[in-house]
Amino acid sequence: MKEMLHITGIFDRLSGGNSSEETNQQEENTIEDYEELLKEYKDAEAEIRINIATLYFERENFKESIKNLEKAIEIYTELKDLEKQALVFDLMGDINRFNKKNNSALKHYREAYRIYSEINSDHKIEIQEKIDKIQVNMTAREAETIYDGISPKRTENNNVSSQKSPDYSKISSNIEEVIGMLKGADTYLSYAKSENPMEALESAYDMSSGIGDDAAKSTLLMIMGYVNLEKSKTEDSLKYFNEAFENFQEIDDKIGVAVSSLLIGTAYYIIGNIDMVNSNFRKSIAIFRELKDVFGENVAMRLMNAIYEE
Repeated sequence: MKEMLHITGIFDRLSGGNSSEETNQQEENTIEDYEELLKEYKDAEAEIRINIATLYFERENFKESIKNLEKAIEIYTELKDLEKQALVFDLMGDINRFNKKNNSALKHYREAYRIYSEINSDHKIEIQEKIDKIQVNMTAREAETIYDGISPKRTENNNVSSQKSPDYSKISSNIEEVIGMLKGADTYLSYAKSENPMEALESAYDMSSGIGDDAAKSTLLMIMGYVNLEKSKTEDSLKYFNEAFENFQEIDDKIGVAVSSLLIGTAYYIIGNIDMVNSNFRKSIAIFRELKDVFGENVAMRLMNAIYEE
């Protein structure tokens, strides 16, 4: 940063001077030398713009801060300095995120990610994490607005729904994705597609019980609940989900608790108990956020959105 402030030295070199030594030095300078000096000057100007933007940000003058960063981008674009362009886009994303302008923040983060990917920089990983967090938060707010605003007409007595059950063919893949976060779930989910799924799952459950594999038992209970949910046996599915929830709590498997809470909420959506839907969905999201599990939260949100789009 200090090097960029040596602008006076640049001007001294450009001015020439009166001494014969300075005159000779000036005569020795080539076009390339001056072009290099010009690049140094422009780079220094861009750095100063970033400093000014920082000061405006500290004063919470976000408009002027962004304006100066945009001028820095213009300079770095002219200098074809991709890495510094990405850095400034990242800064612009940070400012917009702080100012709760998530759409603008996403736009700038994505541009930074594009450039970092182009130059194969490891910084793209950090940018992707920022993008994921914003998308999760935006989706969460949308989902909360949706299920907070569900009309009471959907639950005439808060226990029995007068609405047609959702088409499970449209949310089946989302449920499988949620269950897939559990240990060993991918293998056990194949049992759900067998000719006699409950028989196959119960056999696997007995085997897991015999060896004391509590995590596997809980996962199998979740899949049994899923099979019953698909068969419109919602009350039975709830029993399996709740038993799995209790087991996951006993073995302190927080991901398991989050997943079972999410599917308990799904079952209650079918029954029509919206209070229980909200309670379980929020519980699930809270756990994923506590664990800083961005992927898990995204998976949960995709299921919730698929349900509410029904």
